[in-house]
Amino acid sequence: MSATALYDKAFRSYLLTKYTPAANTCLKAIAALKSDDQDSTRLNIWTLYLNITSTLLVNTPFLGINMKLLGVPPANSMEQVCRSIWHKVSTEGYGNVGNTDARLVSACIAMNIELDQLVVARSIAEEWFASLSDEVMDHISANREQDQVTEGYNKVVELYVGRTLPRMHDFESANTFLDYNSVLTDTKKKAFKDIIAQEQASVETERQKKIQIEKELEEKKKEEERLLIEEAKRIEQEKLAQEKQRLEEEEEQTRKASAEAEKAAETAEKDTSKQEKNIATTSRSVMSPSSPPQQPRQHQQTMVQKWMNQITSKGATTSGAILILIFALFALLRGQRGRLSVALQGLMNKLWQTIKMGTKVTYM
Repeated sequence: MSATALYDKAFRSYLLTKYTPAANTCLKAIAALKSDDQDSTRLNIWTLYLNITSTLLVNTPFLGINMKLLGVPPANSMEQVCRSIWHKVSTEGYGNVGNTDARLVSACIAMNIELDQLVVARSIAEEWFASLSDEVMDHISANREQDQVTEGYNKVVELYVGRTLPRMHDFESANTFLDYNSVLTDTKKKAFKDIIAQEQASVETERQKKIQIEKELEEKKKEEERLLIEEAKRIEQEKLAQEKQRLEEEEEQTRKASAEAEKAAETAEKDTSKQEKNIATTSRSVMSPSSPPQQPRQHQQTMVQKWMNQITSKGATTSGAILILIFALFALLRGQRGRLSVALQGLMNKLWQTIKMGTKVTYM
């Protein structure tokens, strides 16, 4: 199958997003290229190869990329893969870098910019500029406006000074390249310088935004730290206030408890004294609640004893005298609630013995 037929087949698969069959068929088309094939066929095949490769690299994680589909040796990084692809296009496709079509150079640079491989993109552009022959440069100088080679060259310059170097923040190299370029028209140089200025302004704006964001973040961080410190101080003050309040409450409770204890002790002491007084009063009331004064009672007892002695000495006891004596004794003891005293009991016993003796004598 010819290279053209394989290209058509690969292109259809690519349009149907069947990237694996498209890559395999495209590699076969590259292998089928011959030296007598038209330049347009070679350019189309290699352009399709770069489109398929770019799609696979952008949409597939690096570790999931099958290097065989790209036709390059295994690599440890995306940069190595991109360099291998450029080497394949420039060497296998056109024999050397200087002969590589400018449109393929532009496609490789654009792919590396999209993959954020700016170092590889810069290296491709500078290597290609350095490999251009004097004939090519003279051709570009002589055909500055309407020539396919010149347009291809201008596109590479635009990608190099307008996108690659500004993204690397190397504006000085971009302006220097334009200042010392002898094949570009003044109009093109001015247009490219305007692009550089716009990119520089954009980068400066982004840098200022980044600085502002960092400043705001720093201020926010300081404010958060300040708030944290204030919060910590507030919490500490609250703890101290709570501790002080707790100590004051404990002291107040202790004081109240002490006062209540003292009051209770005083009350108990008063109650004890009152009870003792009541007990003493009750005891005296029980012992002699209505008894006459001590001296009159003793006097009465003495009088009774004298009467008994008279009766005994006379030896005359009559029933009337005894009755009078008994009534006198009851009169003496009227109102007595307690038991008779020991002296009075002895007096009564003595009186009883005397009465019995008198009765006995009378009987005899």
